[in-house]
Amino acid sequence: MSIVVLFSAAIFTSSYSMQQSASASTCFACGSPPIPKVPIATSGNNIYTAWPNNDTGHWGVFFAKSLDGGKTLGKTIMLSAPNKEHVVDLNVDIAASGSNVLVTWWTNKTGVFMPVFKASADNGNTFGKTMILNSTSSTP
Repeated sequence: MSIVVLFSAAIFTSSYSMQQSASASTCFACGSPPIPKVPIATSGNNIYTAWPNNDTGHWGVFFAKSLDGGKTLGKTIMLSAPNKEHVVDLNVDIAASGSNVLVTWWTNKTGVFMPVFKASADNGNTFGKTMILNSTSSTP
């Protein structure tokens, strides 16, 4: 039996509230967003997580997994393309079912924010290419 756990709704509400109460200088495009969420998904005994990070001064989306119920955590991999510009990757979400792991996030790589998607069919061992979900300009 597969169980998918997403904490996004509650965390998004908290992030949104923090964003609304943040100072005027805090904004997604400025590189000073509220504290990003770290969503978790499970399937069987596997636990998956993905998150945005800016510790190098450049935003990226990262992924890690545990195949033993959380006793150990595997190697962290970068899902988004490394960037050296002012690209922002935020609002990461993740879901899992069977051996499928699905990760979405918002990026402004083309100059406007748009949702993107990346999928794995082998428990997160490999991921396909990043796909743009639409090109409608919006804020994350």
